[in-house]
Amino acid sequence: MKTFLGSTLFPFFISALFFFASAEDNKSFIPYTNGWFYIPGIDRSLDECLVIELEDGEVLIELFPVQAPLHVARIKELASNGSYDGVVFHRVIDGFMAQTGDVEFGKSSEFNANLVGTGNSVLEDLPSEFNAIPHLRGICSMARSSSPNSANSQFFICLANSTFLDQQYTVWGQVISGMDYIDLVQKGQSSNNGAVTNPDYMKKVYIRELAQDHISGWLFTNREVYPYFYDPSSKDWLYYDTVGETPRFYDFEKNKWLSL
Repeated sequence: MKTFLGSTLFPFFISALFFFASAEDNKSFIPYTNGWFYIPGIDRSLDECLVIELEDGEVLIELFPVQAPLHVARIKELASNGSYDGVVFHRVIDGFMAQTGDVEFGKSSEFNANLVGTGNSVLEDLPSEFNAIPHLRGICSMARSSSPNSANSQFFICLANSTFLDQQYTVWGQVISGMDYIDLVQKGQSSNNGAVTNPDYMKKVYIRELAQDHISGWLFTNREVYPYFYDPSSKDWLYYDTVGETPRFYDFEKNKWLSL
C-alpha cells in the first residue's frame, strides 16, 4: 500500500509542507480534502488507560510505564484491588493541583479531616523515579514527604503548568480525557494549604483496556490522492469510506476499519 500511489508522492509531500504551517488552525472531525487536519481522540497506540469515575463524568489517564515502571505498577495495583474507590480529593489548590489517594484516612465513608493526607497503603514506599516529563496541566504525579523515596499511594493532578516541580516528584501519567471534570473538583482554601472541608471523591478507579478501533491524530490528504489519507503515526495510508451509514477509515497496516 505504501507504493500504490508512488507517482503522487512527490507532489503530495510538497503539498504537505505547504499545509503543515496552517495545520494548527485546521482541527475538526470532518475530513478535509486539502491539507493537514486533526481528529481529536485517544492515541491509537495506547492499549490501556486508568479510569477515574467522578460525580460529573469519567477521567481517562494515560500511563507512563517506561518512565516510571514502579509507580505505574503501584497505581495499577491499588486501582485493581479497589483501594482508590471512594477516596477523596483532600487537598485542592485552584490554579495548581488536586491531590488524592490517601487510601488509609481519605475514604469518603469514613473521612478523617485531622489525619487525611498522612496515610498510605499497606505496601512499602517506592524509590523515586524522577523523569524528564514536565509537570504541565493534566500531568499526574506522585505525592511524597520530604524524603524522595516516600511515595506510596497519594498522587496529584496538575490543574495548571507547574514546572517548578520537575525532577522532584515522579510523573507517572497524564489526563487524556475528562480534564474539565477535574477542574470541577471542590477547591480548598490556599490559606489552609488547599485543605478541603467538603471534598469530592473518586467513585471508582480501574484499568480499562482500549479497543484501538477509533481514528485520531493528524492526517493528510489532497485532491490528487483523496479518498486516501496519509497517517504519519503509522507511516501508511488510510482509505476513507463514506458509503455506509457511518463514515470510517480502513487501516491497511492492521487490516481493520476505524470509526470516527
